[in-house]
Amino acid sequence: MLQSDHYELLDKLRFGKNSDERKEALNVLINFEYEARFDAADFLKLLADDDPVYQVYAIGAIGRQKVNAGISELKRIYASSSDTMILNELLTAFLQFETDDFLDIVVEKLKKLSRKPWVFQTRLRASGSVSDKTFILNQILIPSLRYIQIAGNATVEKTARLFLDHEDANVRWHALMVFDKLEIALKPDIVSQIKESDSSPLVRELATLLIEKRGSNAVTS
Repeated sequence: MLQSDHYELLDKLRFGKNSDERKEALNVLINFEYEARFDAADFLKLLADDDPVYQVYAIGAIGRQKVNAGISELKRIYASSSDTMILNELLTAFLQFETDDFLDIVVEKLKKLSRKPWVFQTRLRASGSVSDKTFILNQILIPSLRYIQIAGNATVEKTARLFLDHEDANVRWHALMVFDKLEIALKPDIVSQIKESDSSPLVRELATLLIEKRGSNAVTS
């Protein structure tokens, strides 16, 4: 059951005078988790709270402690949220579970994002000003691809392939890593083109390693 010391720390997490004080409060809360001073019902109560600080903390805690009772609610929030900070915290939690429980909703959101042209641009001119989209890439696209790398299967091939042509090299690298980690076949002409013409040396290197690793088996997709 949540006690006054829990709420005092959560208040420090929200209203701390500086980042060091907020970080210290978070560290103490995490220690509480490992000392069993929270139970699953506590995390679910905080997750349902309207306070975004409580909710973000609860998402992180459920991931760290792999609270199975929270999986359905995490999935619901992920499917309905457009808040990049919330989505990033959720993706971090999904990675900590190390299961495929969230694969369908992660792939579905990637499919929706892939239909938005600005997702494939690192910078977008909108309303007369230039908006940097790197934040979105780091908060959603790359963590999603990282999750797919550990929880995916052959069904993610079409979705991952969409991001091989992304403008951002980090996104392309992580998309190619999906094929590497999951051993999904990729047509040799696609891999060869990446190896020869990608603007990023890291992406070219990964394509080279993929060809060397699989040889003629890197085909037929």
